[in-house]
Amino acid sequence: MSVTITEMERKYLGDALDVYRWYVLNSTATFQIAEPSESQMESLLFFDTGRYRSFALIVEGRFAGYGIVTRFKPREAFDRTAEVTLYLAQHATGKGYGPRLLAHLEDFARAQEMHSLVALVTGSNHPSVALFERALYAKCAHFHEVGFKFGQTLDLVCFEKLL
Repeated sequence: MSVTITEMERKYLGDALDVYRWYVLNSTATFQIAEPSESQMESLLFFDTGRYRSFALIVEGRFAGYGIVTRFKPREAFDRTAEVTLYLAQHATGKGYGPRLLAHLEDFARAQEMHSLVALVTGSNHPSVALFERALYAKCAHFHEVGFKFGQTLDLVCFEKLL
């Protein structure tokens, strides 16, 4: 099976938007409630600096998800820390692509001389919690009932990994 992880290109913007839109409208994996626009998606995926980047997961020639290494906080003291995020298309979940994409994000972060990575995950998002735990991220915070979506309160779990 052909699996490629490549730097995000604008030609994948609509595909990435479709993937993220599904999660916004159908899951609690993101705390975003309003349907995302193309311009919002563009600002999430493309950066003014090469230090942060997004990547497209392509399986058998088909867009299957994306991952992002982005700024954690805008203060200079955080410049060696990045946040990682990934979303898989529904047809690509449960097939082992998440760990591959996460490993790619970690390799990119190392090349950018990042020291630590953080991931923010909805507490009830058990597949993502398991993904980060299997990748040896340590749970470093648990915020209880800080979100509200689809009539339910949501926890936010924070993970960290020192590179």
